[in-house]
Amino acid sequence: MKNTLLITGGNGFIGRALTDKLLQEGFNVRILTRRKPKQQPANPSVTLLQADYSDVESLKNALQGCVGVFHLAAAIFGFSRADFEKANVTATRNLAEAVNQMPDIKTFVHVSSLAASGFAPDKEHPRTEDMTPQPVSDYGITKWGGEQAVHTLRPGVKWTIIRPPIVYGKNDSGVSKIALWVRRGLMVNTSGNGYFSFVHVDDLVQALWLAFSRPDTDRQTFFVTEDQIYSWDYFITEMARAMNCHKPFMPQAPKWLLRGAAWLYEAAARISGSQPALNYDKVTEATISGHWICSGKKWQKLTGQKFTPLTEGLKKSF
Repeated sequence: MKNTLLITGGNGFIGRALTDKLLQEGFNVRILTRRKPKQQPANPSVTLLQADYSDVESLKNALQGCVGVFHLAAAIFGFSRADFEKANVTATRNLAEAVNQMPDIKTFVHVSSLAASGFAPDKEHPRTEDMTPQPVSDYGITKWGGEQAVHTLRPGVKWTIIRPPIVYGKNDSGVSKIALWVRRGLMVNTSGNGYFSFVHVDDLVQALWLAFSRPDTDRQTFFVTEDQIYSWDYFITEMARAMNCHKPFMPQAPKWLLRGAAWLYEAAARISGSQPALNYDKVTEATISGHWICSGKKWQKLTGQKFTPLTEGLKKSF
């Protein structure tokens, strides 16, 4: 058995898939949680450990005995910029500071987002790594801030930043929510005529493993994505086909309606203490006049990794 690797956000959709991959590669996995775990996993090679992302000493204790970190934890939804800042910037900065004081940690893989770079004004020119980031949402701005925190890691820590676009796959809560509306036969089109990049979770996990295991990814940032871009209409059409149901009716929603819906979702979430399914930040991203697309050529040229076409990936997801 090899050494222990730590995953933040390990209980999420991507984290669970990454845990399986690291176990297959012979590592022990320590999953960081914000809440005290009720019980430990049945697999003795996986442990859950509570830590406070606002406390560097707490993070140092969690990192004891680890040789590498996969930082997946982030806030996708929030009620204010401060919510995103705390989860996506401050937590990453504190984790980097803790790693800097732990000499045994040699590798740090950070999962960022296409949102940190911004959108592409036209579909012929997808975002590339050499473009100056221009995030438009609180989520994107703070994910970019998290990337800057990664840059503070000490010499001797090999760090890699991975920026995925839309991630999908089996048991993904986001895609599952969309699937519910597809089955109902009616869903609002919040994305207009925009085009999108996608990556299947299995491909993303393989990329994270390569970022960890290859020495030539050091101190670099990469988009990890399938080459092809797709309209939202095509995505929903292929999802319906994979689910063996009819494509839903998708009326276009005006911005004022989306903002009103976001207000209602946020109000309900505040009352229930849950995360909103839609908020102003997501409406901002959904209603931009551009495309959420990126180029994975830099990564593919370096690693030779092949990616799952969307149609095939959706069939694997349902």
